[in-house]
Amino acid sequence: MPGPRARVLPRLDQTARTQGIASVYSHPMTHPATPGNESQRMAALREMDVLFTPAEERYDRITRMAARVFDTPIVLVSLVAEKCQWFKSAQGLEIRETSREISFCGHTILGEATLVVENATEDARFAGNPLVLGAEHFRFYAGHPLHAADGSRVGTFCVIDRSPRSFSPTHREMLRDLAAITEAELQRGQLSASQRALTKERDELRLRASTDGLTHLWNRAAILDLMGSELARARRGTPTCVAMIDADHFKAINDSHGHLTGDAVLVEIAARIRRAVREFDAAGRYGGEEFIAVLSDCTLAAAREVCERIRGYVADQPVQTPAGPISVTVSIGLAPCDSEFASVEHVIAAADAAMYRAKKNGRNRVEVKNTRAL
Repeated sequence: MPGPRARVLPRLDQTARTQGIASVYSHPMTHPATPGNESQRMAALREMDVLFTPAEERYDRITRMAARVFDTPIVLVSLVAEKCQWFKSAQGLEIRETSREISFCGHTILGEATLVVENATEDARFAGNPLVLGAEHFRFYAGHPLHAADGSRVGTFCVIDRSPRSFSPTHREMLRDLAAITEAELQRGQLSASQRALTKERDELRLRASTDGLTHLWNRAAILDLMGSELARARRGTPTCVAMIDADHFKAINDSHGHLTGDAVLVEIAARIRRAVREFDAAGRYGGEEFIAVLSDCTLAAAREVCERIRGYVADQPVQTPAGPISVTVSIGLAPCDSEFASVEHVIAAADAAMYRAKKNGRNRVEVKNTRAL
């Protein structure tokens, strides 16, 4: 196994923002070594069909819990790819990846033990790391390896603080427990057949381009491709439904509070949609304040229940924004994918018509294309 490389990185003429990282290189740091089983490790990671996929509630639920348990501002489910570490779930950090050569997690996957760095400025491996010196201001790090089914270490579950802190044996045990729960989720998978096919057929560049940068859902092109696959399955007898979800009075939010606040509202609506849909459903941002949920293996009656759950989750609590709490609701139109529809465009038109009927009938409600089917 090659040993770690220590070198002084060149100072940049201006602050670098590649992949969202603020970097000022001026101190020595140690780059993580490459594991001896790197080829096997990367093959196992790709086989999991999770790298560069949209955010999922089942992981966000665990990282939210960890943030409360450890009282840390940052919690990550980090997957270490060939050239980067990429975050399947991130609490308290806007960036979704960093280069692998500056990753703390790249060091963690070199062994089975929990890696704890109580004060990065006093650790020769990390004192010059741009995540320590830059705007991210990392000081404390604790990470535990995550494994693929073959035992390969593919990532970490980690907690991070911007102040030095200690980490007790009890804390280590709790971190290992949460890592084990996360690892079980990674190994069992849960994407629908159409989503798994999409992740396998696209190379890294196309897969990265399939996620909406703001909400971390599938983007418009990807969700339409998934709808096409699901429509084909529906014609073979698998019940599938599509929901068009539109934020009510969203223009007024942008006009009154500005687009940054509007973006914060969209991010939270997307998070609540993720919590409401089933684990194997696909959710995407169709455009602006419109979202689509593709409900696989789902009767119209069951889909109505999912849509009511989405509506309720969005309306239940105001969204906390920089401008203060804002109450938000959505109008939802639901349509089945069946032989009546010749194309994805026809399904969308039917769901869209039902959604506009929901708005006409008072907003904050679900309308179905064919109520007799219920």
